[in-house]
Formats: sequence, C-alpha cells, structure tokens
Amino acid sequence: MRILLVGASGAMGQSVVRFVEQTTDQVTVALQDKESNEERYEVFTTFEAMSQYLTENPEAADVIIDFSSPKITDDVLKIAEKHQTPLMLATTGQTEEQEQLIKAAAKNVAIVDTHNTSIGVNVMQALVAQMTKMLYPLGYDIEVIEKHHRYKKDSPSGTAKMILKAAQDSIDESTTVLNGRDGVDYQRPHSEIGVHAIRGGDIVGEHTILFANNQETLELTHRAGTKDLFVRGALQAARFLVNAEPGLYDMHDVIG
Repeated sequence: MRILLVGASGAMGQSVVRFVEQTTDQVTVALQDKESNEERYEVFTTFEAMSQYLTENPEAADVIIDFSSPKITDDVLKIAEKHQTPLMLATTGQTEEQEQLIKAAAKNVAIVDTHNTSIGVNVMQALVAQMTKMLYPLGYDIEVIEKHHRYKKDSPSGTAKMILKAAQDSIDESTTVLNGRDGVDYQRPHSEIGVHAIRGGDIVGEHTILFANNQETLELTHRAGTKDLFVRGALQAARFLVNAEPGLYDMHDVIG
C-alpha cells in the first residue's frame, strides 16, 4: 500500500514513517511544513506542488493518511477529491462547517473520519453506549475526564467528544454539557454531563467516563501507552479504504 502522508514532520507523522518501515506498506509522498532532505519519499511543502506531482504520477499513492491540523483540512479534502484518492482523516478540531465539507467530499471519495484510530477507544465508545442505556435511567450521573500531554492544543479532545456523543445519543431526554466546573453555589442536575480536560507532561492520552450514584461509582478508562497504537489503527483503516466505495466511514466500519 502506497501512502500519501499529510503532516509527515509532526510527532504522529514521524510515528507513521517509523512504523511503516516495519511493514510491507510504504510512504511514497509526504506533505509537511518544512523542507527536508528525505530520500525515502517525495516531500512537498505546498498543496499546489504536490497536486501537480500527483497529476503527473497518478499511481504514486493508494491512500491519504492525515495526522496534521484542521487548518488544512479543506485543502486535504480537495486533493482527495481531485485525485480520487481515499482519505484516512485522523485530524481533530474541525469546525461544523468543515464537518459538512467532509460529508460532501465523501459523496465522491471514500473517507474514514475519526477522532481516534485506536481500536480500544472505539470498542470503549460502543461500551459507553451500552452502559449509558443501562445506568442513566437508574439515576447515575455521568462525567468525562481526559488527560493529554502539555503540547495538545485542542480541548476537550476529539476522543472525549466521541465518548460524550456516544453517551448523549443513548439518552432519551435532553442533556446539557458543562466543560469544567467553577463556582461556589451550584448543584449539578442529573441531565448535565461534565467534561474535564487535563494537560501536563508527556501523557499520551487517557480517557475516562464515570457513572456515579449515591451508593457506587463505575469507571471505564482507556490509557494509551504509545503513539504506535494510533498508527496501527490508521493503517488498518487505510487498508479498508483502498477497496471501499465512496462514502463516509468511521472506525466501527473498519473494525467490523
């Protein structure tokens, strides 16, 4: 599988490069924000130059993997559509307008759009839905806590939003979300879900959903030990996309 890697110079991009070297797959084209003497693959710093190269070399890439920034999501979608190359979109922090652009692009090209490529996190999302359906009607309050390294810019994390959505979609009444807590005269209603973001050190990623009533507390937690688990999931999704019809998919489609 030939990979066009967007965000190749970032931490996740470099993890992809290192991991792929141990497989039969290959990074053949890369887009990054700085020049490089890299000889293993073609490096570009502008979408225009990369698009021209893809036009002249239509067999250069079987799939795009994007671990970059939502600032360039629009351009990544244009490349995927123009060159009819499936897209594994693992970038977080897109706006609602960008989410609509993703849906529109998926009518013409296969896209896996996910906030987390970890297999475990996506299994957790399914478990959250089941637990919420069972526990929320019995009066259990719900809180979501996420922890990441000090360099992560967006909060709450995309994965926390995935977990929150899984819970909210499993509740048959209106709920409100409170990001963090502050104040001296406030009592949470049952219909409120608190979301809390912690940043510090080199925490790869940790997500917990907490269910609590007056007698007990249940917690479901996923801890990432290394970035390689995200790369492994992204490659699995990329292989899925190579033979997929145009459409919008998520990791649950990949896992099966």
